[in-house]
Amino acid sequence: MSIMRRALLAACIPLVLAGCAGAPTTRGMSPSVASAIVPVELHVGIKQPELYAEFEHSNMVAGAAACGAIPGLGILLAAACGGAMGAMDANINAERAKAADETVRPLKDAIVDVKLDQLFNESITNSLRAVPTLKFSGMKFTKTVDGKAYEEVFRASTSAAVMFVNVDYHVAKDFASVEVSARGTVYPRSVGARKAAGKSPELPEQGKGAPLHANERAYQVDIVYRGALPKPGTAGSNIDEWKSGNARLLRAALEDGAQQVSRLLAEDLQRAPDQERPVLGKVDAAAGVMGDLLARENGSELIRMPTGALLYKTTLAPAPAQASSAGGAAMLQ
Repeated sequence: MSIMRRALLAACIPLVLAGCAGAPTTRGMSPSVASAIVPVELHVGIKQPELYAEFEHSNMVAGAAACGAIPGLGILLAAACGGAMGAMDANINAERAKAADETVRPLKDAIVDVKLDQLFNESITNSLRAVPTLKFSGMKFTKTVDGKAYEEVFRASTSAAVMFVNVDYHVAKDFASVEVSARGTVYPRSVGARKAAGKSPELPEQGKGAPLHANERAYQVDIVYRGALPKPGTAGSNIDEWKSGNARLLRAALEDGAQQVSRLLAEDLQRAPDQERPVLGKVDAAAGVMGDLLARENGSELIRMPTGALLYKTTLAPAPAQASSAGGAAMLQ
């Protein structure tokens, strides 16, 4: 991944949680749509080649305006986001991205044996196979995550709908936590599926409309996992902690992130728009952004952000026997 591209991807990270103008970006799967979109063609996309580190940007205004309009290409992975970042000080951010890359390099080296693409792809596909309301015509993995490629996939499909799940994973800028995020979107193709989703029965003609525009989505959810060190300190000490014991905590966070994000995605697909979880209260979810607390157990929290995104926060257990997150799947059923 180039330094400039890494800078553009990292710029969008906080926007998933804070939101763009506070507008909700999620859309639930209604039972009528779920029954009409069968079979679904699934594509899991992971554009990045390796772990990277978030960093502080010099200008977020242009990026904030752009990220909310990305048409189903993932939380961090859309080229449209990068194209709209003209107000950023590119030189400063490129230098910061380079420095972050150099700092995170020891963590990349520590998990070079981990097949991360395989880990996330298998976790997501296995979870979605278990959703009884969905039948899949095929499940594919791709490293080509951009608007042109996705539109080609969508138009070539013969299924009733196409689902894209785009994944990102990175270390926070203070190196105190690992974040795994995914955006799931479903676009109806068949006449029946499009009618059930309230769309025009016919697809836009080639070159005369954008079939993957945000308004064409029948479903969308953003899910973020944040696994924090048990005793965070300075960036240097945090890196040492992630590296210790053959990078045990780093491996645990990535594996737990894959499991939690996949499980929450499968659960959300089965939850009708009028079946929201009860709100237990308001909590500070990220950098002063308040969210709705939906579940809490053993130090883990599930929070709904103003955008509708789901944030799963947990503190990694220090004992080897408890390396996975403190909260279990049962807390969110």
